[in-house]
Amino acid sequence: MNCPRCKSPNHKKNGKISGCQRYQCHDCGYNYSVELKSTASSTVVKRQALQLYLEGLGFRQIGRILGVSHVSVHKWIKKFGQDLEDLKSDNEIAIVELDEMHAYIGNKKYCWIWIAVDRAGKKFIDCSFGSRGTETGRKLWEKLEGKKICEVMTDHWRAYTEFIPETIHTQSRAETYTVEGYNSILRHFLARLRRKTKCYTKSLEMLKYSVLLLMKYRNKESTIFS
Repeated sequence: MNCPRCKSPNHKKNGKISGCQRYQCHDCGYNYSVELKSTASSTVVKRQALQLYLEGLGFRQIGRILGVSHVSVHKWIKKFGQDLEDLKSDNEIAIVELDEMHAYIGNKKYCWIWIAVDRAGKKFIDCSFGSRGTETGRKLWEKLEGKKICEVMTDHWRAYTEFIPETIHTQSRAETYTVEGYNSILRHFLARLRRKTKCYTKSLEMLKYSVLLLMKYRNKESTIFS
C-alpha cells in the first residue's frame, strides 16, 4: 500500500470515493486508493472459513486453523449471510413436515426456530424465528401458502391447529421423523446450536444467517463452492 508515485510507506486516510478508501502520501501529497489491502484475505480463504463453519467449527477454531482473526471470520460469515438468496423448493410438495426447536440468544434468552422440510425431496423448505407461539408458526406457514401441499405432518403442539387447514393436517409424533432428523443436522453442524458448547449466539441476525446458510449448503443450492 505504498504511494504509487514516490513509493513512500507514509500515508494517512483521506476519505472515501464510491466506498473505496482514499489515502494521501505524507511525503509527496499524492492522493490514491487501493482496491485490496496487501493484508486482506483472499476469496478462497473466506470460502474455506465458510465451509469450516458449516461443518461445525466455531469462529475462534476457524481463526486458529486459517491463521486469521476470529473477528474477520465473523464478518465474512455475516457477509455471506447478507448476500444469501431465498431457499428454493418445488411448488408442489406431497408431504411437508413441520417442527420447532429452541436456541439461545445472548444471556440464555429463548428463541424458537420453526422448520419446514420436504419429506420426499429430502430438503429444507423454509424457516421462521421467534417465540413458540402461533405468530411465529404462522409466519412460516405464510411462506408455504403459495405452494400446492398435499399433506402436513406435525407433532401435537397446539399452535399448529391455529393456522394449518384441518383437511391436510395430521398430528402424530410418528410422522415427523424426517424433520426431527433435520433438526439434529442443525444442532450437529452449527456450533452455536449445540446444547453444551462455548459457542453461542449473541444476535438474532447471526442466528438467522447461520441457519439459512446451512440449509442452503445441505440442500446443495449454494453456488459459493462451485
